[in-house]
Amino acid sequence: MKDINLIPTELKVQRMKKKKQIFNLFLFFLIIVVISVFWALPLLYINKLYSDLKYTEVELSKFKDISVMEKNIKDLYVYIAKKKNIIESLRKQKLDAVVLIEDIALNMPEKVSIESLKYEKNILEINGEAVSESDIAVFMLNIRSVGYVEDVKVVSVESTDKGFLKYVLQVKIKVVS
Repeated sequence: MKDINLIPTELKVQRMKKKKQIFNLFLFFLIIVVISVFWALPLLYINKLYSDLKYTEVELSKFKDISVMEKNIKDLYVYIAKKKNIIESLRKQKLDAVVLIEDIALNMPEKVSIESLKYEKNILEINGEAVSESDIAVFMLNIRSVGYVEDVKVVSVESTDKGFLKYVLQVKIKVVS
């Protein structure tokens, strides 16, 4: 078969050149697009990493706050433990007022009464009335027999209008240190 193409060869060559130019132009744009994609993808990935980093820093700052709070709680726990130790040591050294009053009441003779008790600086002052001086002496001996009493002194003994003796005793309490 014969080529019946009536198009002149110059036009054919020109068309081929034009097709080749279009193809080269298309290939150039395709290469530019591929290069742009390869250039843009890492930038997008870097931006995503930066946003993840910001989110992680926000979350991490919450944990830092928690760790600071946890440290504060531990410090408070240590502080409270120290205060508990101080309270316990004071509790061991203190004299229980209820026990003191019970011991005085148990050692009080029948003919002796107490009007007031005053405790100050390890000295208990007892004001009261008694029928006789011997009752006051028995009361002093009974109080002296209590284990935590160091000494008992008579401050004053006076006679009242009713025939009773008004007395003031000072009881020195042992202090454990």
